[in-house]
Amino acid sequence: MYSYPFTFPKISGRLVRRVNRFVVEAEVEGNRVEAYLPNPGRLWELLLPGTELLLSPAPEANKLPFTVLACRKKGWNVLLHTHLTNKVIRHLIDAGCIKSLEDYRVIKEEPVCGRHRLDLLLQHNTRGYSYYLEVKTCTLFEGRVAMFPDAITARGANHLYKLKELSAAGIKTGCLFAVMDPGVKHFLPAYHIDFNFTRAFLEVKDKVQLKAVAIGFDQSFEEVNSIVPVTVPFDYLNSEFQDRGTYLLLVKMGSEKTLTAGRLNPARFKQGYYVYVGSAMSSLSKRVARHIRKRKRKRWHIDYLVNEADAVTAIPIISSVYLECELADRLQEIAARPVQGFGSSDCSCRAHLFYVAENPLHNLRFIDLIQHYRIGRLEEKLDGWHL
Repeated sequence: MYSYPFTFPKISGRLVRRVNRFVVEAEVEGNRVEAYLPNPGRLWELLLPGTELLLSPAPEANKLPFTVLACRKKGWNVLLHTHLTNKVIRHLIDAGCIKSLEDYRVIKEEPVCGRHRLDLLLQHNTRGYSYYLEVKTCTLFEGRVAMFPDAITARGANHLYKLKELSAAGIKTGCLFAVMDPGVKHFLPAYHIDFNFTRAFLEVKDKVQLKAVAIGFDQSFEEVNSIVPVTVPFDYLNSEFQDRGTYLLLVKMGSEKTLTAGRLNPARFKQGYYVYVGSAMSSLSKRVARHIRKRKRKRWHIDYLVNEADAVTAIPIISSVYLECELADRLQEIAARPVQGFGSSDCSCRAHLFYVAENPLHNLRFIDLIQHYRIGRLEEKLDGWHL
């Protein structure tokens, strides 16, 4: 149905809520409707209630009346329809618009390689050899820095290893990350989110061409009007990518409970959400996994709360810099109230646990906080980094 340029009908709407991975509820012309979302990513920083969406009316045979194409972020249309990214990239390659690929043309979409199906098969215009290209849609960015993925993707890591395998057999391969923000200058794998994908990224970098481009669309969302190469600072990644840093635990309490946490006096924990901040400057992943696990010997204050929680979401922030107390201070500006003395017996902070009535993942200030500490604060470092 869809082809590039995007001249097909489009209609504006606003996000009400995300129903599941592939369905959203939107308000369109005063009516609430459900729309297909062809993007399984978390999209925390994009799909906030009230976000402007660009949708396309679906054919009558479809189960849902609309399909989500894009959303607006800071004045730009961000392509969310991951199936359309390949159509855009194919056109740009054939038009010679992507540096390092200007000597190729696309000869096949979705070529099969063993048990894998890759995105594009290219051919060199003069020398005739083949080039397998995997394309990834990158929608996770802040300022001039972008990262991929925004959720754990074993499939993405497998694609990288398959490309390395083809390269070892003498076939040229590459992975192109299409960043949906024309202002981005630097790209990194999202080591905060997917440790294994980042490890694969580094393991294949000498065999597979790993490139990123920043893409911008015109205001009508019909054509790309900006495409700029993006740097991949491998040296910085090598220095920063270690299992250490700070973490947030988002704890959902489905009902009010009174708990005694360690030596703290019994305290009432209201129905709602609690945000806990901690750190581990070694073995961060093990610390976080231990916190989430229900069956364990209670060692920290947070262990008592987690055991009574309905759900726990971990948000690691890998960093060589100790950020725990700084994050706790910032959380006081967002959360309704701190739980006095909780998790802060070894520092001067009032608390490391904060209560909010509603899900903070729907709160722009909370999302901006995560974005800053995971991505935005790297901008100045990467601008001056030796590439």
